[in-house]
Amino acid sequence: MSAPKLKTERIDRSFIGCYVSSVPYVSHQFTAFRCSVFESESKQLVNKKINVYLKGENRKVFLGSRFYFLGRGSAEDRKAVFFPYESFYIIDNDGNLFFPIYRLKLFLMKRYRETTKSPEAYSLGLPLIFGEKGFLGKQKEQFIQAGTSHLLAISGMHVGIILVILLFLFSFSGRKSYYIAGGFLSVYPFFTGLHVPVVRASLLGILYITSKIKYLKASPINLLFFVGFLVAVLSPESLFSVSFQLSFTAVLGLILFREVLTVKTGSSILDYTYSSVMMSVVAVLFTTPVVLYYFGKFSLITIIATPVLVLLLFPYLFLSVFNLFTVFSIAPAVYLMDAVGEFFLKVNEFFADLNFVHTGFSPSKELVVIFLLLLVLTAVVKTSNFLKLTASIFIFFLFLNLSAVKNEKLKVITVKGAKRPSVLVVTPYGECFFTGRRVKSEMDRQGCRKKIHFRYASYEETTSEFSYRKTKNGYVISINSRQFYVKNTNQTFYP
Repeated sequence: MSAPKLKTERIDRSFIGCYVSSVPYVSHQFTAFRCSVFESESKQLVNKKINVYLKGENRKVFLGSRFYFLGRGSAEDRKAVFFPYESFYIIDNDGNLFFPIYRLKLFLMKRYRETTKSPEAYSLGLPLIFGEKGFLGKQKEQFIQAGTSHLLAISGMHVGIILVILLFLFSFSGRKSYYIAGGFLSVYPFFTGLHVPVVRASLLGILYITSKIKYLKASPINLLFFVGFLVAVLSPESLFSVSFQLSFTAVLGLILFREVLTVKTGSSILDYTYSSVMMSVVAVLFTTPVVLYYFGKFSLITIIATPVLVLLLFPYLFLSVFNLFTVFSIAPAVYLMDAVGEFFLKVNEFFADLNFVHTGFSPSKELVVIFLLLLVLTAVVKTSNFLKLTASIFIFFLFLNLSAVKNEKLKVITVKGAKRPSVLVVTPYGECFFTGRRVKSEMDRQGCRKKIHFRYASYEETTSEFSYRKTKNGYVISINSRQFYVKNTNQTFYP
């Protein structure tokens, strides 16, 4: 059930008290988190959740903190956003049950920073070890270009690798290794930011361990849907998050096509290579419709880049688990992990430079659902693995063709802003004129071959003549002598 609508309200100065209800996203520029309001001068905000943005990096606020502040913000529809004034806020962690875990995480991050000698490797270690993605520099764009950004988000694959590593490291203890691994997975989601893929994967891991301890035979598909049910009950809004949809569809595809993923050639190297590539292919088949729906672009090079980088991910995560248990106190182990991490970054940069990113897709919700249902149907039909894979790839390219944007006339897309809209004007020539950053993903959907900012463009750069001027609530835009007014709303129209 969706949250009730809020009355549109702009607040220049207000006192608010709230409980932090999410693990904060931290970067050099800002710290962002969700907060459940229990006290406010604006009565409509009480018992509602708001988005709070603090200027700069703040490591004192965490899930469960009480946060009191004086700041400015706005409420509109079902969303409220607030910006505390600098130094006019108080963070109270007394009685916060989650804070000891966070303090341990901060201590380990500090130890890693003190031991490492490589800033690049440290920036990679933050997301892969601690779930901190806010400090990636140019590497972030390289992972997007290579189609490997999913490797930065701790998910089912990472948890699976870590589970294997823990069971191996503590195999000398016999069945006690299951209890050690289960205890680690119980804390790991809090340690890495309570992201939906980590919670889901950790729950799956704990259920798997429980089945081993109790000598139970568990069905992977039943475990997946049971965990999905728990996530839906405990956090219904997660069903609409991109991370949940991507992780769920990827794991669903791997389970349904598990017979396609293995082959016995007599060579362990060939078997592993085949399985890795097939896992990438299946994951791409099931996640691409979600990626195209939200972002409008994807990279086919990920089919090769992912298995290659996963080869490096195994030793990296092995060393990271070892360094966590030794509190980063053994310098050679940290240096070796950083060397693997630096090589990981160079290999990813190589794939990014190949520039295999495809844009210009905008599938409808109905098309996405139909495509996924056809993939599921193909997986459950009793036929040869070769035919299943061939049919799935054929359906995939048919889906790409139906999802491609075919723009034959001028198209205007607006995204509502605080004062004025962000605007994207798409011409039949593939030129895209834009103002504001909110239309960035939409430019990928429209397959813009040339992106031109209204403010800095000149006539010589384009095949279109254009001009624009600001008004109180929008813009007056002229393209090829066709003039139209853009209001501060969310809309798409053809002038």
